[in-house]
This record gives sequence, C-alpha cells and structure tokens, in this order.
Amino acid sequence: MEILAEVKKAITVFNYAEKIKTNLIMASSLLEFLSEFKEDAEEAGAEKLLTAYFNALIVEVNIAANASQVEGFRDIASKLQKAVEQLKQHNHTVVQRLISKAISMATTHGSWAAQTLKEKNLI
Repeated sequence: MEILAEVKKAITVFNYAEKIKTNLIMASSLLEFLSEFKEDAEEAGAEKLLTAYFNALIVEVNIAANASQVEGFRDIASKLQKAVEQLKQHNHTVVQRLISKAISMATTHGSWAAQTLKEKNLI
C-alpha cells in the first residue's frame, strides 16, 4: 500500500508541477509582451489583465498544494503574490525574476515526481 500511495502522490505532483510550469512560462511570455506597449493606458490595461492571470494561477497553485500536500507549491504561490505586488509598482524586472524562481521551484518538484515514476517504470 505504501508504494501505491507514493506513486499516487508522484502522479499528482508531476501533473500539477507540469501544469504550473507551463502557466508560469506563459506568464513570463506575457510579461515580456507587456514591454512592447508604448502608451500608459495600454500598459495599465495589460498589467491589470496580467494581474488577473497571476491571481488565477495563485488559486491553481493553492489547489495543487492542497491536493498534493507539497508545501513547496505554497512557496510558488507566495512568489506569485509578490509578483502581483511588484507588477502594481511597475517593477517588471523584479516580476520576471520572481517568475523565474517559481519556474525553478516547479521544475524541482516535477523532477522528484518524474524520478519516482521512472523508478517504478511508469514513465
């Protein structure tokens, strides 16, 4: 039974880590696109939209933390919350750094899960 529980957790973590990582990469791309706006009104609207995206992603990351019982996902949510705060202050470089750290954290969790699944010949 213990092996089954480990496999179940690894599948859950792997699934959420990959999903979160994909969404973080999209957020990073959106942030880069934000720098192309020339007018303040366009940039303000784009920042609001990106903030809404981050907030939706925070909800998803918290669901991942609850479903997997991996506290590291809460650390990712914390980085995203800081990114929202920095975005409101127009600190795009800091936001990009926070997203990069969150991607790294998601990759770390996904790597553990992938390794566990490989050891069980499931991937």
